[in-house]
Amino acid sequence: MAKMLRYLNYKKSCDVFFFLFTLVWVVTRCVIFPAWILHSTLYDATMIIDMFPAYFIFNGLLVILQFLHIIWTYFLFKAVHKAVTKGTVDDNRSENELEPSEDENENDAKKVK
Repeated sequence: MAKMLRYLNYKKSCDVFFFLFTLVWVVTRCVIFPAWILHSTLYDATMIIDMFPAYFIFNGLLVILQFLHIIWTYFLFKAVHKAVTKGTVDDNRSENELEPSEDENENDAKKVK
């Protein structure tokens, strides 16, 4: 939503949605997920079911997912810090897809010769 508002040049609305996204991300990924989901599968499940190989694989993948959430939250906080200090965050992902790189231009020029 924030990206769409950015393309429409609604700066204030874009900033509001970016803030809301950051808030929802941190609450759901860094508070609710480890407190409820990971705690339930790592500790509470041992009282309900017997241990079996898939249990360890499943919990291992959930712990890896939590580690990825922490990394992504770090990058999100870097973007928030940049937005607060510099006033803008440059998102070059879509722009790079539309424009061919210099290497591609050189290869196309060599093919024409």
